[in-house]
Amino acid sequence: MKKMTVSFAGMEYPARLLELDFPNLSGEHMISVDRLDVALMTKDGRYVSEEARAIDEGILLYVPDKMMDEDESKLIQYVKEFAA
Repeated sequence: MKKMTVSFAGMEYPARLLELDFPNLSGEHMISVDRLDVALMTKDGRYVSEEARAIDEGILLYVPDKMMDEDESKLIQYVKEFAA
């Protein structure tokens, strides 16, 4: 698991790369925080820009901010429940 940040509109958002090994989802995937998801979208559900679309397409799942500090096994379980 790698910790990193995603830059968008002058802000830095926490992100993590997780190595997943589920029957229908494997490999390295990025997760980030819900507030990045909000920043990428307009209120009517459109991307605010092409850059926003490109960022969103590279993120598997958005999680609550408090989840980003959890250990890897808890994050993987969360992803398993919501994305797999």
